[in-house]
Amino acid sequence: MANVNIRIDDEIEVRWEKIAKAHGLDRNDMFREAIIEKLEELEDLYAAEARLKESFKPVPNDQVWKELGLAD
Repeated sequence: MANVNIRIDDEIEVRWEKIAKAHGLDRNDMFREAIIEKLEELEDLYAAEARLKESFKPVPNDQVWKELGLAD
């Protein structure tokens, strides 16, 4: 596991410490979870942006129903 050093404003440190103490949370775990959450958010965003750049060909409703075996 890698060690990462970050610099944060004193105000953020105070807020982080307050939440950690109030809820019995480990600060390192909180940082790790926050980073993971942000990474997942960005990965989803970039994947969605990539999909939007792809060409899109609409499929008629009747064709969708037929392919799903739900056509009349």
